Amino acid sequence: MTRRLAVAVRAVERDSLVVQCSAELSRLIKQGEWPVGARIPNEQELARLLGVGRSTSREAVRTLIASGQLSSRQGSGTFVVSATPVSELDRQIRQSDIGDVTEVRLLLEVEASRLAAHRRTRSDLDEIKRALAARQSASNTSDLIEADLRFHAGIVAATHNSVIVTLYESFAGTLRSTSAEIFANHDQWSPATVRRDEKAHADLYSAIERGDPRAAALVARRVMVCTVPGAPTR
Repeated sequence: MTRRLAVAVRAVERDSLVVQCSAELSRLIKQGEWPVGARIPNEQELARLLGVGRSTSREAVRTLIASGQLSSRQGSGTFVVSATPVSELDRQIRQSDIGDVTEVRLLLEVEASRLAAHRRTRSDLDEIKRALAARQSASNTSDLIEADLRFHAGIVAATHNSVIVTLYESFAGTLRSTSAEIFANHDQWSPATVRRDEKAHADLYSAIERGDPRAAALVARRVMVCTVPGAPTR
């Protein structure tokens, strides 16, 4: 007598289809089809692009939200927050108290700036300077966020410490979300606030360029106080 496994087979096929769709969406994100910060097509459009039903595209999106590549914003849509699936550490960080995250970020930013002043190469300085210029000339909030993240990542890279770089990268998703909140009302910032923010970043580059570790650490703390809500002032 032949055993009927129709229900089991359908479940496996559906799961496999969701996995395949998730993998395809992840590939497209990694290749830059939808860059970090971009809003992906809605559920109906994704279903059409992937050639599947809406329920399958919905589950595929939920899978990438769970992996940390996508983030759903009520009333706005679903956005790319990471080019690749995030680590378990990054997911834990995203769920942590913002005050705890800020304190750890402050430790990393200050020490990274101090080490960068010691170890930066000409190539490192060129990259940081390009990011600073892009930050100063950004014409919209999205460009400002990307340039700001690139500026700070360039300083971390200039430490030439692979562990610090890895730790900092684990904050990628949280940093992007925090930056979006910080600069959400950038257009309403007072001229004095904008000038203070730009000067702090320019001063940080200058301290690193001239190889002054103490000044770099002090200015890095000032940058954090200027731009990160809740950053300790001492």
